[in-house]
Amino acid sequence: MMVAIEIISALLALGLIATVVLQTSKAESFSAAMGGTDATQFRKGTREELLARLTKYFAIGWIASVTIGTILWYSIN
Repeated sequence: MMVAIEIISALLALGLIATVVLQTSKAESFSAAMGGTDATQFRKGTREELLARLTKYFAIGWIASVTIGTILWYSIN
């Protein structure tokens, strides 16, 4: 059981890292805002919204898997 939790946790961590790396930085967004309005920032269902949503799901899943793994670890030992 612990091995399965560790594998799930590792996969969620990799997904979290990937989604954070793929997001644009705040400096890029700020420069676009100062240069004028960016038409893509007002559309619903943009790539940034998808990445932000996936980041939240991966983070929640990773925290839950680490918490469950910790509880299992201390209940076994």
